[in-house]
Amino acid sequence: MHKQTITLKNSATESDKLSENLHYFIHSNNISPDIHDDLRLAIEEIFINIISYAYPVDKTYDITIEFSHTVSSLNITFTDSGTAFNPLSCTTCKDDLCDGGMGIPLIKSLTDEQGYKRVKQHNVFTVTKHYTKQK
Repeated sequence: MHKQTITLKNSATESDKLSENLHYFIHSNNISPDIHDDLRLAIEEIFINIISYAYPVDKTYDITIEFSHTVSSLNITFTDSGTAFNPLSCTTCKDDLCDGGMGIPLIKSLTDEQGYKRVKQHNVFTVTKHYTKQK
């Protein structure tokens, strides 16, 4: 399994770096580019939600993102030290619509698996996208 880890600040200006790293990881590991657009949109939504809701305003924090892949799937894990919150346990969602936005339903529609856990005062959120290996 190949891995790449980046650390970004909780700033919207870092979003371009996240997209660039996704593109590089997909290309350098010969992963089908067909999954790029779905994953780019999903991880941008996750990243923006973290910087918008996990931290107090006007303080800088690190968000670590790890890209890893197997023969048939790409996993992207976000780790932050923000306020504990499991986005998958949204109790205000009705018919895939959540008060406050379409973020989680959008992420679920663009990825094949999602997982959340709290580890030592950190939120760890992982999305997985399955693909067919390129020849």
